[in-house]
Amino acid sequence: MIAPRIRTHRSRAGRGRSRGAARAVAGIAACCLATLPLAACSPATATVAAPAASSAAALPSCHAPGPASLPHSAGSLTQADSGVYCLGVGKLLDVFLTAPAGASGRWSEIRIADTSVLAYGNNGVMTALRTVTPGVVVGYARGATTITSSLPDGKTWTATIVVS
Repeated sequence: MIAPRIRTHRSRAGRGRSRGAARAVAGIAACCLATLPLAACSPATATVAAPAASSAAALPSCHAPGPASLPHSAGSLTQADSGVYCLGVGKLLDVFLTAPAGASGRWSEIRIADTSVLAYGNNGVMTALRTVTPGVVVGYARGATTITSSLPDGKTWTATIVVS
């Protein structure tokens, strides 16, 4: 059996490679290709299953968040906003939770339930008022997750973010 000839092309990126190295790579490829017909004819060939069709899981319906407070942000949420909000993959959403007057403390750090869908964003050098808990989140992958925070008295805030 004669090994098939493999034609190699030199690219600008490959100029640092010697001709001997290029011939060695071509020779190895020819050896590997020469064994393919034998393996394909053997009765012990394994069959490869077709990849499973990816199911497009239905995401909950959502609406746009309020206007953005920070530049380059897709929208903004406050403690008055609860519900289901839309966010695109790679888009930023800022969150500013203000503690009510007379509260014994401020809102806790904003927590993301599923960081494979939504990630913590960089809030840069942000100085918030003493009663405000700021946060920036970014859409990471298609899906839905919740973000939460709580006050020292036990009151909680929750919003669902649908990333698509």
